[in-house]
Amino acid sequence: MSEWQEPDGQRRASGTCGNNCEDALDRLWEYLDAELGEPDAAVVRAHLAECEGCLEEYDVEVVLKNLVRRGCQEVAPDTLRVRIREQLTVMRVQPAQ
Repeated sequence: MSEWQEPDGQRRASGTCGNNCEDALDRLWEYLDAELGEPDAAVVRAHLAECEGCLEEYDVEVVLKNLVRRGCQEVAPDTLRVRIREQLTVMRVQPAQ
């Protein structure tokens, strides 16, 4: 498995499949969060089945996601949720500048 550097300076592991690795890794979080449509999820799933480097990255991200989930068991107060919803509504109504 090799590493390459993102524009923001982060290092990311990649497999040996070339551009397919970059595409799969770019969609990894969406795949983990079940946010991809079935055709795209199937492409990522097939790539992970064939690429050991990307599968290792997937495993690391699964562990990280589980650690965050366990560490973030607190529930936001209702007042905070209301404020956030209000701000989101204001942001949607105001035109982008």
